[in-house]
Formats: sequence, C-alpha cells, structure tokens
Amino acid sequence: MPTAHRIPENSAVHGFLSKCDPKVEIYVTHVDTSSPTHRKGRFFTLLGVNLSFTFLLLRRIYSGFYRYGVLFAISKAVPSLSSNVPAPTLGWALLGNILLDLFIFTIFLPIVLDFAKGLAMLRLRYGFPKAEVVFRKPTTTTMVNIAVEAPQKKDAFLKDLLQRAVDPEEIKQMNFGMPWEEWTYDYKAMAAANEANKNGSIKSQTWDLSTWIKVKPGWSVIQHNGEVDYQTRLEMMEKLKDKLQEMDKEHVFLQMTEVIRTRTVYTNGAPQPMPAEVDDIISGIFKSNDLDFGEIMRDISMDIPPSFVSGSKDD
Repeated sequence: MPTAHRIPENSAVHGFLSKCDPKVEIYVTHVDTSSPTHRKGRFFTLLGVNLSFTFLLLRRIYSGFYRYGVLFAISKAVPSLSSNVPAPTLGWALLGNILLDLFIFTIFLPIVLDFAKGLAMLRLRYGFPKAEVVFRKPTTTTMVNIAVEAPQKKDAFLKDLLQRAVDPEEIKQMNFGMPWEEWTYDYKAMAAANEANKNGSIKSQTWDLSTWIKVKPGWSVIQHNGEVDYQTRLEMMEKLKDKLQEMDKEHVFLQMTEVIRTRTVYTNGAPQPMPAEVDDIISGIFKSNDLDFGEIMRDISMDIPPSFVSGSKDD
C-alpha cells in the first residue's frame, strides 16, 4: 500500500496546490496519455449532451413565459405588444410544472455552465495535447456522504472512495457532471498545471496517478505509480530503527530485518518484490509487541519528501 508523504512548504507543488480552490481538501490526479482522437470523441459526445441540455432549458424558459403568466402580464401592461395571450391556469398541473422546472434547472443549468466555462474553454485554449494533466475533486454529494458517515466507519468509507478513484477502469469512465457522481473535474487546476508544465516550473509527470490530501498545515501526497527508490527505502529503515530504539523496541527491528533477509528472493543477483505474506508476518511481529506497524510507517513516511521533491535536488 503506497504511503503518504508531506510536501515541503517551500516546494513549487505546495505553492501550486495552495493557490487552488481553497474549499477542496482532496485531489486525485493522473496524466491522460490516451490518443487525441479518443479525447476528441469524448469531448464531442459531451458537447452533444450539453447542447441537448441547453435546448431543454431554453424550451422550458420559453414555455414558462406562457405557463407562469409572464407574457399575460406583459400583454396587460402593454396591450400593443401582444394580444390574445391566455391567462395562466392555476391548479395541480401548474404546481407539477413548477417542481419539474426546479428539478431541471437545479440539475442541468450548473452542468451546462460548468461545461461552457470549464471543459469548452480548456479545449479552446489548449486543444487536445498528447498528454494532459487531469485534476479530479469530490463532488458536493461525495463530501456530504463523507460528512454524514459514522465516525467509526468514516476511515473505511474514505479508503474505499480513494481506491475506486485510482482504479484504472474507473478513470476511463466518462463523467457527465451529474451531481450524484463521486468525482468532478477542476478545469482551472488543469489549465494551471498545463501552464506550469509549459514554463517548466512543475513537470506534468509530477501529477502522475496520485492522491493529494490537505493536512494541517499543508498538503500530503500518495503516489500510486511511483516505485520507492533505494535511497528512500534506506532512509525509511533508518528512521524506523531510530524510532524503535527510542521506544526501547530495538528487538522488533532485528526480528523484522531477519524476516526480510530470509524471505528475500534474488533473480540474476537482483532482489525481487516481497510476497504479500511478508507484510502480514511483520505486522504480526509489531502487534505482538503492542505496536501498530501501519501507523508507525505512516508517521515515518510523512517526514520523507515525495520523489518529485527529492528528485528535484539533482536537477
């Protein structure tokens, strides 16, 4: 399971995220490298859907002038402008139309405006580049669902939500902007990331499949595609050793390293990834000593800069 790393406050990424929507506390990013033709197809599909929504809204507005007595009132105030306009019919049908219009405008008007000001402007400005940074944020519905979740279930709910968000099949799904969808796009952040990549301040690879979480007093990141480099592994092991020594639990570190040594398999002189059972064994060693392995490693990893920060030192 990838671990979270605290982003240094003096890094360009921290400055970038600090300028994003202040109400957003979670971002999921990835770099879309699908073919421009594929993205054009998705865009024109959404364009067609939004044009349909726009036609529906305009039709309801036009008929509403008659239905709700707007034209009737105008005809009475200025008889020369209109004549033979029927008075609105009061009754259950009128109430039903009011409720229907409230539903239609509450759902579809924000979708059309978001498309026009967001995706349409993004495409008009940048077209369909070969690679594009994508920023997703939770919808209002998702944030409400997180808030109302029982405290003892909130962590599990959030974990499942984030796991679905980084699932490759989930990422491929087309988002229509419906309020009941889990994630929506932050087009301003996407445009800013594109500009940052152009001027070289933040490379687009920085945003490769990652979860960005706002924590006091800044941001942390979970990099899902990044392999932990050898130097970072050594640093984490050193910090773990020091922490266990401070807790007078150095024997736990020795037991853990012995398990790793005996379970490491080499192919052509190179160590292979550890089998999943090793994590269970190590977790068991910590648990038998009244320690939470996952919590300790999360605390340690938070103090180690993410790869894009540590790597930038060499540039």
